[in-house]
Amino acid sequence: MSKNIAKKISQFNKGLLDFHTHSTHSDGADNPTELVRKAKERGVSALALTDHNIISGLKEFNEACKREGILAIPFGTEIYGELPSEILSAGENEAPDLILLGKNVKINLFKEYEELSVKYKHEVFIPETVQKLEKMGFSIAKFNLEEQSKMGVPTIFHNFICDNKNNIEILIKYIQNIEYKIAKEEIEKNLVVFLNKYVYRVGGPAYVKRIQNFGVERIIEFAEAINARAFIAHPGGRVWGCITKKVLDYYTEKGIHGIEVRNYFNTNEQNNWFDRVAKENKLIRSGGSDYHGNNGMSKIGMYDSPENQIPKDILEEL
Repeated sequence: MSKNIAKKISQFNKGLLDFHTHSTHSDGADNPTELVRKAKERGVSALALTDHNIISGLKEFNEACKREGILAIPFGTEIYGELPSEILSAGENEAPDLILLGKNVKINLFKEYEELSVKYKHEVFIPETVQKLEKMGFSIAKFNLEEQSKMGVPTIFHNFICDNKNNIEILIKYIQNIEYKIAKEEIEKNLVVFLNKYVYRVGGPAYVKRIQNFGVERIIEFAEAINARAFIAHPGGRVWGCITKKVLDYYTEKGIHGIEVRNYFNTNEQNNWFDRVAKENKLIRSGGSDYHGNNGMSKIGMYDSPENQIPKDILEEL
């Protein structure tokens, strides 16, 4: 390691680390500038922006990090990688998230994934999701399919619940039929969170597979072609469930580059397991809060969850 790199690591590993966050360019509530400012306020010293399927927020993000004195991972995004059905159990995500991180990335080559994602959203994901939402009784306002398809996460699938009282009542009734103990006020306070957890979840009434014909092997090759590295995203957690050993083994067999060993919702047992997996398979360790601002539950930098904060030596690995 050069003296310059060692000096930079020493300078920026004194605070909190967070390499998994989302802005308004996908499904986060804060724009990149706001996100970086909040990270600074909470003591984050190194940060990555990983919006879903899109990199349009990176320029603003990198500029904001420079102003705030935060070390930015220059390139980050969260994309979907299809898994073979034979390794999945009932209810498992068919196309879970993978994080791409990098420096000096060949941005022009990222268009391959963007074009595939836009085409799939336009032809399959958006029309089928709207159809399923309307079948549940929700009212979806008219929208521009072309514009929504180009977004990292189509905004219509969150906006329709936030500004329509009848839609909110339908969501509350649906959730309370499943979990009658959940208070109406709690749902109203976290509409997007409950919508994601109960309506869009795998097997949920408005679930649609998020990508097709872009599997894990292709993503690993793609990441290397653009000079990035691919990481298994939030494999653990107390809210959305934990990755199975079969799926984890599949990733490592295919040559995944890294794994997020820390996440806001991990248990201590999961943290220890992922550390062992990384060591045994020589994977690069990463981690992050999966921060979405008011659209999620996690806190940036995991400032309120010391047991899940990212170990300082991970910055050196990255």
